[in-house]
Amino acid sequence: MKKLFILFLSISTWSSAQSTFNLIATIPVKADFFTTDKQGNIYIVKANELSKYNRTGKLLYKYSNKNLGNIDFVDVSNMLRLLVFYKNFSQVVFLDNTLTLSAEPVSLDKMGFQQTQLICSSYNNGMWLYNQQNLELVRIDQTFSKTQQTGNLSLLLHIYLQPVYLLEYDNKVYLNNPSTGILIFDIYGTYYKTMPVKNIQSFQPVGNQIYYTTDNRIKAYNIKTTEELQFEMPETEFQNFRIEMDILILQANKSIMIYSSQK
Repeated sequence: MKKLFILFLSISTWSSAQSTFNLIATIPVKADFFTTDKQGNIYIVKANELSKYNRTGKLLYKYSNKNLGNIDFVDVSNMLRLLVFYKNFSQVVFLDNTLTLSAEPVSLDKMGFQQTQLICSSYNNGMWLYNQQNLELVRIDQTFSKTQQTGNLSLLLHIYLQPVYLLEYDNKVYLNNPSTGILIFDIYGTYYKTMPVKNIQSFQPVGNQIYYTTDNRIKAYNIKTTEELQFEMPETEFQNFRIEMDILILQANKSIMIYSSQK
């Protein structure tokens, strides 16, 4: 096992105590992107294929639909109702925890939601959409009825909008607009504040901290205190990361690496 001495990682915060990180598995894949659920399962996307691995790197299930093209986004915050988004076809697919299709693909265009650029899961089996045509966030419930909408955010906030990432977490909605920072809303679509972290592609909220990567380091921004912390990484080159429970997952050029932590 490869041992590395870096700051201790936990699901709620980073502490200053030293820890040993062990490389417990490497998944040899050149992934487009990956994500994780709260149990540490890893979901890897390569073109039109989604693969699910457990926290030790064992392959569990696969899903693919070549008719819908490449997968653009996967939301696994609801482990029993995974959301898979195909932007070019404006289609959403829902899978269960074995990556089995739960229902027929949903066409956002046919529902009247044209030019949907971003999408994520919401509470009670709802979804948030970012509509490029109207520059607004829209929430729809499990019956695909519109329940909230923000109106034109560019006009409301007086900013140029070209967001790249959307996520609901802990009763907040996060919209990453790299040129201005991460816009934060409540679950009713009311604007709260902007986190002034610019020019990042993705991030991970954990408690009050927002973790993101820059210059081969993880940084954490506390949305309540605005304090920022910075941490060394076990690898010098990586593309993305995720934190789940006591494991750290890094995406390198041709592999996904899983580390466990021990004090």
